Amino acid sequence: MNTVKSVIFIACIIGVITSMTDIATPEGTLKKQLRSVLAVILLLAVITPVMGHGFKVTLSDYTELADLPEFDSVSTATKLYYLSESESRLEEYFLGKLNKNGIENVRVDITTDINEYNEIEITAVRVYLTKTSDRVLVEKLISEDLPDTQVIMQEE
Repeated sequence: MNTVKSVIFIACIIGVITSMTDIATPEGTLKKQLRSVLAVILLLAVITPVMGHGFKVTLSDYTELADLPEFDSVSTATKLYYLSESESRLEEYFLGKLNKNGIENVRVDITTDINEYNEIEITAVRVYLTKTSDRVLVEKLISEDLPDTQVIMQEE
């Protein structure tokens, strides 16, 4: 706890010194150079107390956290949040694109998943149409952005 206090104290002192020198120095290259020097001093001043008191982060700390039962539930909740958010935003995007092209009264449902590289991947696009005459245009518009994704058309 003392380490955190000293880091905050040093950062505040350096911040005050930086503000004072910023006010006192004239505009120009000297001011830019002085800011750079003070930024380096601030960085060193903040890192020094942390490194001096045995602060370390290792992968073993992470694996110990990963073994906790709460880790899986947090990981799953985070994954579901990102998938839900990406699906929602993609649906809004495609609805806007379809509406701009004169296709209204349509509903878009996008299904996503996270692949082995932790990338969000679109697995399916379902479009619920009220007019079947829009089918070809809808498929063309969605395929422009998602050429490898299967577009499933259904009537509502």
